[in-house]
Amino acid sequence: MLILRSGLLLATLFISACSMPIFQDLSTSKTDSVDQNVSNNTPVESTKSTVVAPTTSTNDNTSNESTSNPLNNVSSVDSLTKQLRAQQALAKANYTELTNRTGKAPQLPSISNVNNLSSNQINDATQQLRSYVSKTNSTLASLNARVDDRQKVALNGDLIRIFLSETTITHGNQTFKAQPLVGQWIRGESRAIRLKDNILFEDPKSEDLNITFSETYQLIVNNKVIATINPNREKNDADFTVATHDNKGSIVGRLDFRVVDDE
Repeated sequence: MLILRSGLLLATLFISACSMPIFQDLSTSKTDSVDQNVSNNTPVESTKSTVVAPTTSTNDNTSNESTSNPLNNVSSVDSLTKQLRAQQALAKANYTELTNRTGKAPQLPSISNVNNLSSNQINDATQQLRSYVSKTNSTLASLNARVDDRQKVALNGDLIRIFLSETTITHGNQTFKAQPLVGQWIRGESRAIRLKDNILFEDPKSEDLNITFSETYQLIVNNKVIATINPNREKNDADFTVATHDNKGSIVGRLDFRVVDDE
């Protein structure tokens, strides 16, 4: 009986000794597996956060710089202003030419101080001027056609002969007398002539003079009316004093003119 009890006790101890390492290994294995999973997952989350955040920030900064750069806005306004001033110059030139040659011209568009206009207002004003220039160009083309017809078949009072004499030009510190000139003008024609102190040789002393015989029978020199021509009177004369084109000098002279009969 004693031997049997001793055998059972030894068997129990043997079984306990064999089973304990197995549970320890399983516990260790599970712990290692969990640690490995945690270790593998952590770097992935950190990398995503690092890549996405800087990219979004860079795009936002670039967008803000492109839309809020004041230099771009200034350059755009300067370009629009130059276009507006160019159209203003063309419109004014057409207005002056039509007024001289026909006695009337459409009223120029009213434009406020350019420096106080927004970009949209500058665009609108430029478009108004373009329309004016286009309209007056058509009117000038029709006028030129009438002048060509009168040159071919001139009616009474459509053709005059002008003799320019005793002309003195004062510009800055220089003063010179121009050589006499003679020419014929058709009613409605405007023409510039070059005044020189010597016709035979090139000389720095010279000045342009614009003479117009308007459709309303007015004789205009450098945009100034100096006489009204009676188509039924054969000849007449007129003295004039006008400014040079740059308004820095003066031209004083005399015109003798007579109506030329249809030949």
